[in-house]
Amino acid sequence: MKIIRLIKDFNPKLVIALTIIVVTWVNFNITFWQSKKVIEYDVAFYYSYLPSVFYYHDISQNFLKDTVNQNIEKNYFVPSKLKNGDYVFKSTMGMALSYLPFFTAAHIFAKVFNYEVNGYSEPYHFAIQFSSLFYFIFGLLFLIKTLQLYFTDIIVSLVLICIIFGTNTLYYLTIGAGMSHAVNFGLISAFVYYTIKWHQRASFKHSILIGLIGGMLTLIRPINILIFLFFFLYNIKSAKDLLRKSLVFFKYKIHVLTIALLGILICLPQLIYWKYQTGSWFFNSYVGEHFYFKNPHILYGLFSFRKGWLIYTPIMAFALIGIYYLYKTMKEFFIPASALILIYLYVAFSWWCWWYGGSYGQRSLIDIYPVLALPFAAFLFHLHNSSVLKKSVSYSLMIMFILLNIFQTMQAKWNTIHFDSMTKEAYFDAFLRLTKNPEREKFLKHPDIEKAKAGLEEY
Repeated sequence: MKIIRLIKDFNPKLVIALTIIVVTWVNFNITFWQSKKVIEYDVAFYYSYLPSVFYYHDISQNFLKDTVNQNIEKNYFVPSKLKNGDYVFKSTMGMALSYLPFFTAAHIFAKVFNYEVNGYSEPYHFAIQFSSLFYFIFGLLFLIKTLQLYFTDIIVSLVLICIIFGTNTLYYLTIGAGMSHAVNFGLISAFVYYTIKWHQRASFKHSILIGLIGGMLTLIRPINILIFLFFFLYNIKSAKDLLRKSLVFFKYKIHVLTIALLGILICLPQLIYWKYQTGSWFFNSYVGEHFYFKNPHILYGLFSFRKGWLIYTPIMAFALIGIYYLYKTMKEFFIPASALILIYLYVAFSWWCWWYGGSYGQRSLIDIYPVLALPFAAFLFHLHNSSVLKKSVSYSLMIMFILLNIFQTMQAKWNTIHFDSMTKEAYFDAFLRLTKNPEREKFLKHPDIEKAKAGLEEY
């Protein structure tokens, strides 16, 4: 009962304040920007548009052909190479646009305080590190507004605490900051909120916002186009509702067309760049990397010890259970949330690298946590009206999972949990061990990257 009373003291504003304090404290203790470890790997090729345009003035990246710049290419730009020897940015430009305000602030700071003004000195790393926190808080504000339409502040606060501190989100606000997931989380939170508002009262304001947000999400990560499923399926509760929804879209066809046109307009600069650089309007800039839709690894993605979502983020099992309670109590969300979650899982785990490289847990699923927050809240609403025993057991499990996640985040920081080669034996060898076993290698199983790229089993 003390646990329950303690939980009741929280409210959404306190949770946000706690998040800012904890994330800031962790970031200032790891200080990755001082060792310039923020803009590297995936973040480096998301970011590389900015120095290419603003410092090298060369969107084609031909400056990398100079042998003097080979070290820069290796460590910061990581472009894909075309058959003719030219370069193309590996990622789409959405993340670069999300970085732009922080890049600008870092540029000004570097000039004023005499740092190197080259896009890669400490101020730039610092700015990108904290950009994730900014977008995540942005997303939390919209998630709170959405959940408060249906739930009390106690339930809203519980959902926030579980998602922030009980999942790998915490890792990607600190140790893995700068990746796309906090930005996607923020924008999907806003998309869900404005979808609800549009259906309450269709307006051009909401249509414009949905189009811009949906377009930006697609520009950041093309599979994010799936978020439009949530908009089109919202409030469909049966087959009969499909006709009714079609009539609604026909009635507001100018609004729907506005959404589509703005979404395309946001993505147009990417299409123009691809046409200019490659000769094609649509181009797979992840050269040699593909989805294998006939060979998805859904069970591995959910349950494997290498990178199983529910192994390393078990608290989200409550969100999956909550889908049942969405059906029972909030049917307007059941079909859109269920369809999006299922299709997203299928697409995400059809990627050749279904474990998503060197990461902690299934990082790709952080993007749809705002959607998963709905069934999570539905489960907690049901739990709120359950017996004291059921509450105590459930809340105790949540606290255990939160503590486990915090500990495993520390393990991931120290590579006690290996970034891509865990097995059941390695997991239990490392369980509750902060420093890695010197003999750990015998428990690991390293994937064959070339086999995986070819669509074959990686072992």
